[in-house]
Amino acid sequence: MARRKLQKRAFNDIDRGMLGGLIFTARRLHGFTQSQVAAEIGRDRPWLSDVETGKITFVPEDDIRALARTLDLNTRQLITARDGAPSRPGNPAVAGRWRRSCQSCGHSNPDDANYCSNCGAQFPMSVVCAACGRTNDSPANFCTHCGRALAADSSRMARTRS
Repeated sequence: MARRKLQKRAFNDIDRGMLGGLIFTARRLHGFTQSQVAAEIGRDRPWLSDVETGKITFVPEDDIRALARTLDLNTRQLITARDGAPSRPGNPAVAGRWRRSCQSCGHSNPDDANYCSNCGAQFPMSVVCAACGRTNDSPANFCTHCGRALAADSSRMARTRS
């Protein structure tokens, strides 16, 4: 039997997907280890690692709620990220073409889309951080000024380009 050589990916080369990237960034922002977060939500560290690296793309609702509570994230935002996550390597989301998720239906759209191709909802042009008031690009998950998670609710959305 031929022996396959394991190729380790560089840290920055990992395609975490929408959900994994959101969880990874929030965990690092809070200074938690994978073991600490996994213990807090009742899972093991390898499971959380697989979620953060995009190996596991479907996370059950109870785990989503536990992650949101532990990492101070919006549950709806995590569900939207989970439902927009690629389900197989050939998915266009991996290639970077389909990364903008609709806030109304969760459908993945091209980065430059102004309207959702599934439900027709208009995408906001920017998101205002509730913590510091900074205006961020609408696909952003975290504020570029204070680092706090940006909520997905429409009360924090601004429809004008900054």
